[in-house]
Amino acid sequence: MASSRSSSASSWDSVRAAILESPGALPSYERRAIFRGGEDPPELSALLEKVRTRAYAIGDGDVEGLDVDVVVEATLAAALGEALRDRERALAAIE
Repeated sequence: MASSRSSSASSWDSVRAAILESPGALPSYERRAIFRGGEDPPELSALLEKVRTRAYAIGDGDVEGLDVDVVVEATLAAALGEALRDRERALAAIE
């Protein structure tokens, strides 16, 4: 089971690098801050709060007037951060 976890961790590391470190509309340092949570750009804070807590409630009004690339990059960074934190809590619970 350990090799399965290490393989999975390696896959998540690749996803993390692609989302946080690739060139994009948002600088990498902003995507990393969004990933960590709590350091959101003011114009994205309401959207990212919904991404983290109730993504099902996101509507057109939440993204209206925002650059589509910024929305996608910020959403991916926030969602990945939440997913990996949830994953760590789940793994800790079963150990």
